[in-house]
Amino acid sequence: MAQSFKDAIKEKIAQTLKENLKADESEFVNPWSNLDKAAILQQSRCFGETPIDSEQCLNLLTRVLYVLQQGEKFTESELTGLFFGVTKLFQTQSTRLRRMVYLVIKELEPSEQEVFICMSCLIKDMNSKNDAWRANSVRVMSRVLDPSMAAQIDRYLKVCIVDKHPFVASAALICGIHLLKSVPDVVRRWVNEIQEQANSPHAMVQFHALVLLYDLKKGDRLALHKVVTNFAKGTLKSPVAECLLIRYATHTLMADRDAAIEKTLMTYLDNCLRHKNEMVMYEAARSFCQLAVVDKDASGNTVFGWDVTHATTVLQIFLTSPKPVVRYGAIKTLNMLAQTRPSMAARCNSDMEPLLSDSNRNIATLALTTLLKTGHESNVERLVKQITSFMSDISDAFKIEVVRAVKGLCMMYPAKHKMLMSFLSSNLREDGSADFKTDLVDALILIIGQVPAARDSGLLHLCEFIEDCEYSNLCTRILGFLAEEVPSTGLPSKYVRFIYNRMILENAVVRAAAVDTLAKIAMKCPTLRRDVLILLQFGENDNDDEVRDRILLYSSVLRQCQEGKKEEANLGFQSLMSVELPFSVDALYDGLLEHVQSEAKDQIFDVVNLPTAEAYKATAEAQAALVVDTKKKPGAPGAKAAPTPAAAQREAQQAAANASAALTSALNEIMPGAGEVLGPLQHTCKPKALTESEAEYTVQVIKHMYKNHVVLEMYVSNTVEGIKLDTIEARLTGLGPCWSMKGASAITKLDYGEQASAYVVLEKRGSEETAGAVVGAFGCALHYVIKEDGDDLGYEDDYPIENVTITTGDYLFSRALQQGQFKSVWEQLSVQGEEVTQKLVLNYKTLEAAVEGVVATLNMVACDNTGQVEAGVRGHTLLLSGTFLGGNMCLVRALVGMDPNHGCVAKLSCRCKNQMVADIVAKALM
Repeated sequence: MAQSFKDAIKEKIAQTLKENLKADESEFVNPWSNLDKAAILQQSRCFGETPIDSEQCLNLLTRVLYVLQQGEKFTESELTGLFFGVTKLFQTQSTRLRRMVYLVIKELEPSEQEVFICMSCLIKDMNSKNDAWRANSVRVMSRVLDPSMAAQIDRYLKVCIVDKHPFVASAALICGIHLLKSVPDVVRRWVNEIQEQANSPHAMVQFHALVLLYDLKKGDRLALHKVVTNFAKGTLKSPVAECLLIRYATHTLMADRDAAIEKTLMTYLDNCLRHKNEMVMYEAARSFCQLAVVDKDASGNTVFGWDVTHATTVLQIFLTSPKPVVRYGAIKTLNMLAQTRPSMAARCNSDMEPLLSDSNRNIATLALTTLLKTGHESNVERLVKQITSFMSDISDAFKIEVVRAVKGLCMMYPAKHKMLMSFLSSNLREDGSADFKTDLVDALILIIGQVPAARDSGLLHLCEFIEDCEYSNLCTRILGFLAEEVPSTGLPSKYVRFIYNRMILENAVVRAAAVDTLAKIAMKCPTLRRDVLILLQFGENDNDDEVRDRILLYSSVLRQCQEGKKEEANLGFQSLMSVELPFSVDALYDGLLEHVQSEAKDQIFDVVNLPTAEAYKATAEAQAALVVDTKKKPGAPGAKAAPTPAAAQREAQQAAANASAALTSALNEIMPGAGEVLGPLQHTCKPKALTESEAEYTVQVIKHMYKNHVVLEMYVSNTVEGIKLDTIEARLTGLGPCWSMKGASAITKLDYGEQASAYVVLEKRGSEETAGAVVGAFGCALHYVIKEDGDDLGYEDDYPIENVTITTGDYLFSRALQQGQFKSVWEQLSVQGEEVTQKLVLNYKTLEAAVEGVVATLNMVACDNTGQVEAGVRGHTLLLSGTFLGGNMCLVRALVGMDPNHGCVAKLSCRCKNQMVADIVAKALM
């Protein structure tokens, strides 16, 4: 009886409040909508009256806060006068007025000179007996305190951290979180007090202590691991702190898979699934799903080797919760999981289907998109019909999610493309944002490209869309797509009408795109050239210069192709519509620059003699090879003047000696006795850039090859002014079974404009079967602590760079032979060595590019001037010389030619005294 009576009273109160709220909303008028800043400043005189009128001051301070929140700007003199007036109110004993004074001071943000006025009042309040004043004064202190004065109040804040009142302790910890950004050294002195409060029985004190402790330790990986694992082994009394610890544990597992802590943290997360608080249970289940997304190597229901079926079971239970927020969180997490592990999320399909009729449209939409990713082909039609009914009731963000789910479903079940494309096209005709329409167009274009049966209907859907498209960029993109796809359809003429309408009805940008599209269709469909020519004539008087010039140009060429039937016109038309230039753009720039500076600048510049991009690149590299590099490091500046041959040789020998000494010193730090373990250095490969030259931090890898090891030297340059990098490490991933890391070194400090090297030592496994030539490709990223000027603490960051690849060519070192010596050594190896021949089809467009590619891939040197290809020939013989790992001399004779049917072909013969080495080198281009 008592319980039913309580429920009846609660229901009656809720109904009364709801009715009052509706009445208030209908009759509400903002009383401060016409506030005037000048009037507020004039009324601020009441702050200095005696006695203080608390109600009047409260009303005025509320107005000041309202005006500040509305973005009203005060001049510096107005803020100063207002601040001095507010400080007079520290005399009041009214708790409500004092609380408002604290709020206003935080919002005014006084200058360094003005802070001194209120510091004594705040310190006095910190030591008062009123706990509310103490806590609020501490929180204000964190916002207005000058960093130079932090040491003066250090002891006051220490006392507040361990205060028995939870409000005061929490306020002090929050103050520490803010001060950590400006005076980290002061906050680090409070570690003992913070750790003590991390075991506080009060929920928010424990939460804030955990936040501050994590921020203090996050710069030290080992210390951070210790903090997280220690709390994971214990029990936290605060559910909020428990949720935060779960997030920290998940972040630790995602950032670094350390076997020493992985078991402890995974056990902790698994135990949290059985917590009595549903917030903690949800956070743990969400963490398992996040780890499942990151763990690409796992399959089934395992994550890092742990069965996570219990996590999906918890989410499945939450799907039936009466609380909308719990249902939303569960379906949102399952939606994320379904993107990478649909089989795991499919276990909850039976409980997701009732959510399709949920009163909350966001929950229903997420349930539908999740079912689309995990459902069966037989359920597709029913699901799409259900979502069509409420597409107009959801936001564009959820509409985009639906479109992406439908796109993925069409890729999974191509047989359903008609219904799915009909759904997408119907939404194209509805109102929506540019992002929503862009995703719809992307989906249709992808389906047309991946599902051949959907081409004709998909192109018609796009044509109908551009008839009433309000976004010019989308319209031009579709027209460009039509230009590529329409000529290959069975009846291209049925699409011309839609394109012509864009040429006469749209703005200049779209009209120009339509002209290009018609011209491309005419180029690829000779039967339509006459019709397209007639259509282009209607736009010859267009009021836009660009459109008119394009029409005149295309019409002129089309007339020559149609009436004169000139072969040159056809070839010219194809070149005109091609996106590839027959010459190098860099060569064009150099040629124009030289032309305008020459005496013949009044003559017409001719592009006929400009080289292709491949030829220009080869010439530039050949010229660069003639420059004597006196530095080992690739990023260092060169010499001001070319030295004599003898001096250049001495400098090169000195540079090599210095480089060898630096490498030996670094390896001895990584592995004591490295000389005995690694053996002698075989050779060093040329530097390879892993970043763009204009990147913030440039990285180049230099590979030092040993018999059973490879040392990667990461040469890092800091080009960002005002930034300092500390503890720079090169972290490799994807080593696989053939490689193992034996050690690594870090760059201690790297200031702006400095360069330094970090080393990674890799050991090869199974190299006996490949003569030591173990290849591999590793993911690579720089991990460092980044610090700005004036920031002593900094924060950790990762900088992804290109993959580090080790190819067969890296085990070869170019060794030149004297002119004319190749033939005698080749014949000598025919008697003393082994020969392996391999026929290949190479992916090169020109003979010059093929020769250059073979030399670069094998990392050998061309002999007897065979590195240059004569003009006009269809075949070329390339003679190469080099030394394989272990001192095995190799010679290669490559016959490279251009075949009209097969493209670029090659016959490569390798001779070496070692049969296995000859076989590996011959197959290096495969």
